Amino acid sequence: MTKDISRRGFLTGAALTGVAAAAASLTGCGNTKSRSEEASATAGSTTSGYEWETAPEPITDIAKTVNTDILVIGAGISGCACACAAAEKGGQVTVVEKTSSWNGRGGGFGAIKSRYLDELGIKVDKVNAKQHWIAQCASRANEDLIVKFFNNSEEASNWLLDKAEAAGCSVMVGAFYSHDDVYAEQPGYHMVMAPEGSGMKSTGFVGAELLYNDAVKAGAEFVFESPAEQLVTENGKVTGAICKTKEGYVQYVAKKTVLCTGDIGGNREMCEAYAPICVEYGFDRSQYTPVGVNTGDGHKMGMWAGAQLQDLPLPTMMHPQAFCWFHGPFLFVNDNGERFMCEDTWVQGKSLAINRQPNGEAWSIFDANWQTDLVNGLPYGGGMFWDSFRPYGSDLSLAPAYFETQIPTYIEAGMAYQADTLEELAKKIGCDAKTFSATVERYNGMCEAGEDTDYYKKPVFLTPVKQGPFYALKVGPALLTVTGGLKVNTDFQCLGEDGEPIDGLYCLGNVMGDVNAVDYPINVAGNNHGRCITYGYLLGHDLATA
Repeated sequence: MTKDISRRGFLTGAALTGVAAAAASLTGCGNTKSRSEEASATAGSTTSGYEWETAPEPITDIAKTVNTDILVIGAGISGCACACAAAEKGGQVTVVEKTSSWNGRGGGFGAIKSRYLDELGIKVDKVNAKQHWIAQCASRANEDLIVKFFNNSEEASNWLLDKAEAAGCSVMVGAFYSHDDVYAEQPGYHMVMAPEGSGMKSTGFVGAELLYNDAVKAGAEFVFESPAEQLVTENGKVTGAICKTKEGYVQYVAKKTVLCTGDIGGNREMCEAYAPICVEYGFDRSQYTPVGVNTGDGHKMGMWAGAQLQDLPLPTMMHPQAFCWFHGPFLFVNDNGERFMCEDTWVQGKSLAINRQPNGEAWSIFDANWQTDLVNGLPYGGGMFWDSFRPYGSDLSLAPAYFETQIPTYIEAGMAYQADTLEELAKKIGCDAKTFSATVERYNGMCEAGEDTDYYKKPVFLTPVKQGPFYALKVGPALLTVTGGLKVNTDFQCLGEDGEPIDGLYCLGNVMGDVNAVDYPINVAGNNHGRCITYGYLLGHDLATA
């Protein structure tokens, strides 16, 4: 029952040397081929051999059978959204979940339109947002899926916001988006937080909990500590799944089955094979919880049922938040005290550039004038880890306030340093003082000249490092999620190798592929949660009314 997974060779042309070399350094992951053999694949080839790509023998010792109309596998934000929307339309819904609870993570969700944006007079530039999204995905994402999110974001977002208001939650639209003309971002990030004394469990974004609560109220059944291990297929149609429980295997017989099992980010071997760029540093710095739960279960079950994986490598969401959460557009140096990039780029760009440096880390270097330098640059740049978590419309002068309280905390934790001289700062970083001083001297000279001839940073962000005290904040990428998976059509049906939908099988969230490719587009901040909510809302309604 070995299943060959078709992939277009991505290790071709100029990319071959770098990617193949990186892959060759990775440890084995149950692949019967060597990494060099895998890297030699050419465009249009078919490869296989990973242990998890081979379907296991069917489970037959079934202790119990349960019938339902809609089976949702996974109680994250996409699974809860789908279950809630379906149940509210009268659908019979059963959700099976691997852990002991629903799961939510992150700080908010992105929307293309909502009534909160309307109230603030915010109009997202859809043309700009859409084209930047495609460009950041190297024109390899499915444009129809992206447009579906754009066109339905408002209705789904307002649906969730209704629930937030009913629960007494606070909602803030953030101002922390880039105004850069190259790395343009949109102001659609909604932070939804639980009210004090509400008894809600969420410590951050409360979206998954709201959707879970309302799904239960609408009649959806949630079965926890019940990981799905196999899909059941009859005559080419997926008819449910088999879950492992304390009482034995339970087979759920369903008319429609939806994979909402999350990403592969908790499975090192799958990351090595499908998203190798994140493994060396980002994987071990993952800050999302529950750690190790998202292990590609839905990806594997889908492939065993004949579903097609999107083109490799899978895109990663890596943000430069492994250490300090503030670094701005200031001078960056690596552990050797050397500058290595243009620092006024977007968060993914920073992460990937730092990922290539020694120890996968860098230092943001600035002086006593950093507050003024930061505020002066915000009309031209900004974004996450550059601006603070300010509400939309707030004064720019408020931006440094949060970081002023955080920098001492970073210093106390050993992730940042303050020094009266550059030589002392170099010693604390652990780099050669002469190299570091020469780097700063050259950088200051370009600041005075108003032109960065090394990396062509915009002149407005060329702020010298001259007046003590001096600061060094440690910066490094952390893997948040791997945002890629199984190919789907615009009805979210999984596609087989012939490109035709697999009857009865759907997927949402980070087990779904092709809405991102190559990289995660942050130009619509929070779009991953936004599309989980939107797609879950749409699919839930469709399945309940079909």
